[in-house]
Amino acid sequence: MDFVTTSFAGVGIAAGAIAPDISRVDARPVESRFETYQGWSTRSFEAGETTRLNQAHWHNAQDRDINLWLSERLSTIRARAIYERRNNPLLAGMSRSLADDVVGCDGPILTIQSDDETYNAALAEAWRLWFRAPTFSQNVSGVAWLKMCVGNLPSCGEFLATIGTDNRADGPVKMRLWPRAPRLLIHPEGDFYPYRLMGIERNEHLQPTRYWFRRHEGLSAEIDPYSPDDVIHEFMADEEGQVRGYPWLTSALQPAADLRDFDDQTLDAARQEADNMGLLYTDHQDAPVWATPESTDVERRTIKMAPPGWKPFQYMATTPPVQYPAYRLERHRELGRPFNMPAFMVRLDSSGHNYSSVRMDMQSYGGFVSGVQMWLSGSPDSVGLLNRLLDLVAAEARFEVPALRNRPARVTYEWTWPKRPHVDPMKEAQGLAADLASGCEDGISALAARGQTIERHIANQKRFVAAYEKADLEPPAYAAPEPVPDQTADQQEVAANG
Repeated sequence: MDFVTTSFAGVGIAAGAIAPDISRVDARPVESRFETYQGWSTRSFEAGETTRLNQAHWHNAQDRDINLWLSERLSTIRARAIYERRNNPLLAGMSRSLADDVVGCDGPILTIQSDDETYNAALAEAWRLWFRAPTFSQNVSGVAWLKMCVGNLPSCGEFLATIGTDNRADGPVKMRLWPRAPRLLIHPEGDFYPYRLMGIERNEHLQPTRYWFRRHEGLSAEIDPYSPDDVIHEFMADEEGQVRGYPWLTSALQPAADLRDFDDQTLDAARQEADNMGLLYTDHQDAPVWATPESTDVERRTIKMAPPGWKPFQYMATTPPVQYPAYRLERHRELGRPFNMPAFMVRLDSSGHNYSSVRMDMQSYGGFVSGVQMWLSGSPDSVGLLNRLLDLVAAEARFEVPALRNRPARVTYEWTWPKRPHVDPMKEAQGLAADLASGCEDGISALAARGQTIERHIANQKRFVAAYEKADLEPPAYAAPEPVPDQTADQQEVAANG
């Protein structure tokens, strides 16, 4: 017998089979019974389709100006990011690691290049004296200020400071910085101006014309206006015309909160299992009724007798689950992704990694760190915070330092930032030796990458050799001078004949 397969309400029915009850078939149109239209498999510009089941996911998706979004949510997001960083050791450690990797132990090394060496040396000395304590607090160095600024970027996304004068400061430059918390940048309430947003007043070209800072914490504090020339406001913009920066951890806040909540719930479940893992039960219908409370204290490491017919039972420990470590690792990757920090740095655990994998993971993070460093300092071909501050130092120091009064026609600033220590020092040393031998690298740049200058390196070598000579010891082979070869007979004859 031949069977003919036909389509009935989306189900293949073989002729001769028992026919379904037609009265129970959904008679609604096909389009209304599916979550989407029939052509759901066709391509569309909308990457994620909105259905009844996922419409809540796209509820907040709006194509709006980023400044409108920031004006509504910036304070809340910043408060949550600061709270999470202060209470989550992973986020706190990531912020400190980022600051240490960007700034280093002693900050960048400045190299000034122009046709006047006297001018270069005078400006470098003026910068050194000013950067020792650039804020109104004499115990805060420039390196500490930079680390504070970079360390707050994950939770604030921006850093600010106002420029003032401290007549009691030492050195030829009296300019000092007053670091300001981002929450203090707020315009006066009730004072409407169409180009004023989140404490910044701009012109028709969206250039800042005035900043408004709350003088102190509290609702009754006064709000003072500042000229943009007297304000440092640094952030990485995501959209043209962006007014304020937002926390770099914004996209990682939900994973961080979910993971902490999941850890708490997992620990609570494990405690409940441990507290209730033992009980007595009976399946004997003639067992006597045990007229005792529902729970009783059981002393550890002792054998207890149960009434006749009652049996002990112990729950198997199932919390945390087997997949718990792998799940936490995957969520930790999300925490470090906003600034390309690999998971082994987030967790401070490189077990299971070899040299190649660690070096590959570090390349992306190293590129991000280098980008932040260049953004902070600038280069001969780009603007930057440190370049701007150095120009201000030069402009003020020329009144006290005569060598700075005649600025050369072309002056360039080069900042050499420290680099992270290598994963395998031997292989990196071999690579550096090959670069030096081939001329692809020079000694000055190699020393600067290690946070050293050529002058300091030579001075240290001299002191090193002098200390050995003073102790009447032979210095190591690499520090000992090469012996002069013996003169040949012809050379001796020439030397004797004068």
